[in-house]
Amino acid sequence: MSGAGQANGLDGLISGLEVLGAKPAVEGNVLCFRVKATSGFLAGVEVRSGIDVEETGSWPLIPPHWVHFPDSVEFQTTNAQASSKEGWLKHSRNIVNWGDARDPAQSWLSHVRAVLRDAR
Repeated sequence: MSGAGQANGLDGLISGLEVLGAKPAVEGNVLCFRVKATSGFLAGVEVRSGIDVEETGSWPLIPPHWVHFPDSVEFQTTNAQASSKEGWLKHSRNIVNWGDARDPAQSWLSHVRAVLRDAR
């Protein structure tokens, strides 16, 4: 799942997102990063997203379940809860077939882009 010498957990995810230019930064209890939506209402827009830091401990063996977005990113249907980041909500999203991604950080960004397809 992770390449030779690649760190796991929070450090591994941060490293992977840095390589991809997602500008990761820990803000409180949330690892925030940027992703450009590729389809849907927000296509072409760079959106801030996040993950609970506590959900990164088993990265990349177990991907995070909750995806955080500013509350301005809305979904017609979602299971949402308040994020620990003020002005944000976290949305429950399962990942199907996480498998043995060659680059798990790229797979994560692809997952977030897929979630953003349904944003309005």
